[in-house]
Amino acid sequence: MVILSFLTGVLLTWLIMSGLLSQGLALLIRIWWPSSSPAREFKIDQWLRNIPEEPSSGWSLLGYWKETSKYQQACSEMAGLLADKACLSNKHKVLDMGFTSHDQLLVWLDYYQVDSLTAVVRDEELFARANDTCGHFDALNLVRGGEQALEHQPAGAFDKVLALDCVYQFNDKKMFFSNSRKLLKPGGTLAFTDMVLERPFNSRFEQRFIEYLGRISGVRAEDMLTLGDYELQLRSLGFEHIEVVDITEDVLSGFCFWFGQHYQSLSIHTRSKLWIRLRLFVWFIRWMQHKGQLRYQLIVAK
Repeated sequence: MVILSFLTGVLLTWLIMSGLLSQGLALLIRIWWPSSSPAREFKIDQWLRNIPEEPSSGWSLLGYWKETSKYQQACSEMAGLLADKACLSNKHKVLDMGFTSHDQLLVWLDYYQVDSLTAVVRDEELFARANDTCGHFDALNLVRGGEQALEHQPAGAFDKVLALDCVYQFNDKKMFFSNSRKLLKPGGTLAFTDMVLERPFNSRFEQRFIEYLGRISGVRAEDMLTLGDYELQLRSLGFEHIEVVDITEDVLSGFCFWFGQHYQSLSIHTRSKLWIRLRLFVWFIRWMQHKGQLRYQLIVAK
């Protein structure tokens, strides 16, 4: 009994001194009492992803890692891939739904020099930062709001509707797709990226369990679709030509590998609890991939 008490004391001391106990408690708190301030958590995650990159940026994407190991470059490559698949040019009137950084607006405005850009965002700080950074572009129209904000845009006003690495956060995907169809000119293009289920759920229990894990990890798993369901939903709204590009390995696997190295190099210089949400997010991706349940697709619909 004395030996057991001694070993227990040694174990507790090690857990406290190593910081594992505090991290474990922070994780339990995150699981049982999810944050009531997702906007604040987003800003923390955004900062953690971008330090200590120079020059500083506000990117908050998974990134496209096929030919780079740098976070900023991976995000730029992801934006460029979506734009190229959408055949973006300086003749197009573009709607960007749910942008997560002013940096991606600069890609559309500065690199592709689109004719006009309407960018919709819910977060006030993102809105203000985008206005400060990109407000000098006459082609830019910033709009506050979520998916519902699209209902106030004129029908047939856009050549392209883009949604870059944000659809898995939307409250109502079907509303977004339906509104996008109405806003596009005849022959217009909807281009977006999203996490897609590899297969339907095997049971109600599996569905509930994955939805719960997604909720604490920052992913709206309750609205995730299989690729087949995606195509059916888009066709039912009038999209006739649908192109799907699987970029799972170059996005999900690439991001998880980069994050592992990034966290290891910076965790000793930052408070461990700041990383909880990002670590849960990466864990969710890895776990879903291990189960053979998650893919990442770039989808273009016309």
